[in-house]
Amino acid sequence: MWMSLAIAGMLYALGAVLFGHFETKTPPAQRLRKLVVFFGVTALLAAWVGDWALVWVLGMMGAGLGFHFTWCRLNRIHPLSAEPKERYYRLRGWSL
Repeated sequence: MWMSLAIAGMLYALGAVLFGHFETKTPPAQRLRKLVVFFGVTALLAAWVGDWALVWVLGMMGAGLGFHFTWCRLNRIHPLSAEPKERYYRLRGWSL
């Protein structure tokens, strides 16, 4: 169980470091809720199915990546740089 949570934590931290700048205007409560739900489900699965919980971790990250690229392409936003910023912020409901 601890190994699954440690790997999930490392991958989550890596994602936060590399892509956190896209979430600058997301409310802290929403980011914290996402973190708690992700690790809560991971812990429950790790207790229930052991190291197979990593399938959840990698699957959710893969599904998120697939959704992200699809959403960006449909909205004409570059998936790695979020350009144009004005369109990205408007679609997220943020103001510049």
